[in-house]
Amino acid sequence: MKGLIPYVLAIIAIAGVAVAQQSPTEEPPAPPDCSQTETTPLRLTITVSIADPEDLKVQQGDRLTSGQLIADRTRERGRLEAQHNQLSLALQRLQTSTISAPLPPAAAPSILEPTYLEEEAAIARAQATVDQAEAAIAAKQQELTYLAELENLDPLVLEHEQANLAELQQAHTAAVRDYQLALGRRSSSEYDHSVVSAQAVSTRNRDALEYQQQQAAYEQRLRDRDYQVAQTQLRLDEVNNAIASLAVVRAPYAGRVRQVKWLGQNPDGSISVELSVLVRAGKGSQSALPGEQPSVSSGADGVGDR
Repeated sequence: MKGLIPYVLAIIAIAGVAVAQQSPTEEPPAPPDCSQTETTPLRLTITVSIADPEDLKVQQGDRLTSGQLIADRTRERGRLEAQHNQLSLALQRLQTSTISAPLPPAAAPSILEPTYLEEEAAIARAQATVDQAEAAIAAKQQELTYLAELENLDPLVLEHEQANLAELQQAHTAAVRDYQLALGRRSSSEYDHSVVSAQAVSTRNRDALEYQQQQAAYEQRLRDRDYQVAQTQLRLDEVNNAIASLAVVRAPYAGRVRQVKWLGQNPDGSISVELSVLVRAGKGSQSALPGEQPSVSSGADGVGDR
């Protein structure tokens, strides 16, 4: 028996070597793929500011796709866009409106200086008639003086000549009156001419004053239009800035809305809402969320960023 022990130990050693050669070598486990977990969070908290509860486009339990609209101030955006359209139309009307400049007053015809030839001729004729009447009276008076010195003169002759003298004196009075009328006509013509000249000067002054007033009103209307254009453009810029400041919140990853928490109203009147989103574990849209079965993800809602 003692002689068989070395042979048995040798057989056991050979069998152990054979078994060791036949068993497969275990490879070390591969490191987990952390690229997805390093870049994509499993849970995401999004805080949005809205003006109306209807501005929140998702609710608790909704499934999200990457880029899906979460919040948009639809009502405020529509109000601002309506203001933008009104202001744009008003600005276009102001810029295309025409303001006519006033026309300068027409040149008045010149007033000719009268010569008064007719009046002068009438005065000259009346003066000549007066002179003739005075000469006739003087001659008749000399004749009466001569007749009065004659002796045995028939009194009827003297009375007749005295009657002739009275007629001559009446004619002289009429001639003097005509002379005065001729002078009056000359004065009236001069006065009429002065009135017409004064009226022409007054008309020119009035037209010039009205033109100055119309020109001042025209320039004021131009300034008013420029001011309205500037104010409308300023309001339009403010509305554009307000539209641009309305943030549109979209989902950065696919996932599911786990919780919607209303934080309250801000000092500016907006409402703060906090969304807790469970991000999909895999890269594909078929990956399941933690704690739920894989299913087909819903598509985008089709609402684009304005």
